[in-house]
Amino acid sequence: MSPSVTRPHSLASLDSHLSAECKARTPSAMKALGKLMMGSPGLVSLAGGMPHQSLFPLSHAKFTIPHPSTLGSVDSWANGTAETKNFELFKGQEGGVIDLSRGLQYGLSNGFEELIEPITELMKLVHNSPIEDSTVVLTLGCTDGVAKTWTLFCDRGDNVLCEEFTFVNSLNSGRSRGITFHGVEIDGQGMIPESLDRIMTEWDVSLKGKKPSLLYTVPVGQNPTGSCPPAERYDAIYALCQKHDIIIMEDDPYFWLQFQEYTSDLVARKAGHDACVLPPPVSDPLEDDIEGVVEAFNRYAGIRSFISRDVDGRVVRLDTFSKIMFPGSRTGWVTCNSSFAERYLRVGETNTQVPNGIGQSVLASYLSPNHGWGVSGFLRWIFSVRIEYERKRDFFVDNFTRFCKPELATTVPALGGMFQWLEIHLEKHPRFTTISPAPAEGPATNTAELVQELFEFFLAKQLLILPGTLFAALVPGIPNASGVKNIQDRSNYFRATFAGNTEQIEKALEIFGSALEEFFQK
Repeated sequence: MSPSVTRPHSLASLDSHLSAECKARTPSAMKALGKLMMGSPGLVSLAGGMPHQSLFPLSHAKFTIPHPSTLGSVDSWANGTAETKNFELFKGQEGGVIDLSRGLQYGLSNGFEELIEPITELMKLVHNSPIEDSTVVLTLGCTDGVAKTWTLFCDRGDNVLCEEFTFVNSLNSGRSRGITFHGVEIDGQGMIPESLDRIMTEWDVSLKGKKPSLLYTVPVGQNPTGSCPPAERYDAIYALCQKHDIIIMEDDPYFWLQFQEYTSDLVARKAGHDACVLPPPVSDPLEDDIEGVVEAFNRYAGIRSFISRDVDGRVVRLDTFSKIMFPGSRTGWVTCNSSFAERYLRVGETNTQVPNGIGQSVLASYLSPNHGWGVSGFLRWIFSVRIEYERKRDFFVDNFTRFCKPELATTVPALGGMFQWLEIHLEKHPRFTTISPAPAEGPATNTAELVQELFEFFLAKQLLILPGTLFAALVPGIPNASGVKNIQDRSNYFRATFAGNTEQIEKALEIFGSALEEFFQK
């Protein structure tokens, strides 16, 4: 059951979640002048120190991309046989989406409207946030979006909730700001709502400090586990965040790469792909059936986001072009209520400023139906990339089953993203030990030590794979929760990627399987 469309919290009440640093930030006077200059073509200015465009040593750029008629499969593009088309950017003349005189110049912190408008359309088509003031702000990718969100909502010493295993760079970014992360238990379907409710209900301020008011989550293709929550968990977690008045940071770079359930049956696998097809491709994006493309895109796997449920305006959603286009663009976006959006802009004005102008110009060209693919063609491209990574997931799991003994290691096939979470059954290792009775604080087994030893053993076998301990939201000095094992006792995992080429995956899993057998004999 989805949340009812009511808005019990005003934007003013949600603004109470903002950090002291964020509240102290005032709009940049220099950026305000820049906005005035750009909005007043007849204005004669001696105000800004903007380099003169005649001295930009670039006047023309041409880009070759897959032709719209080929979108829906990456095969021909990957093997170099795809039909192509070009788009161009010019300085001081018409023909491109954005004049290079603008693309190479300082810009406003909110970026170019030529890129923001199609992203806003994309978010409306795919997520359709219930709040009326849903707003898009450009970032330098999800990592930048995460860092800015810490600035918006966290003061030094604050506590933040997250999955008990989560993206290590976000943990490190927050910890450097004095944030302490408290892990919510997870299983094969992501975050467990009952664990979230118990943590908040039983929170001891005298022991742990200020109660969390921010939840950091990577829901789809969760990094590192590859899990995806079912609809009822999304609903339950959102309802709990309403109950406990928590802001949700939905860091969702893998939303676009969600998969169907894994099956080892090749006939059933093909039938699953064939059952959900896009409308026929077109040569002219202006003639595309965008409603049909969106319907097929949303039907495949079919996960709905937190922001699509956000009746309060308490979700800040982070997206990026990195996983679906190219990470070197360093461009992403935040979607949130207008009040929070204005605060993101204030942070950007005196921090990262505007995302790379050339990158914006290129991406705006892709999303333009007159120059590139349009939004419908962009969704077609993402759909084909999604299918390719699903094939890689299938290949990985097929070979994991082939090379690894199930009594030593198992895995739950990822439902999105780029990673498999491999569980090592260390309780069967001859040197596995348990402390009895279990201590009130800290680990009760030598799991973490065996994981580190196994990591080094894999490395000696020329295999690099990341240990689960690296991703643990470990909080020293806090007693173990009643009935819950210490997180170090549950870190018997390794994260492996299936994003590489199939030859590399096969070779790596062969090493993994044989090395694991050898390790269990030590």
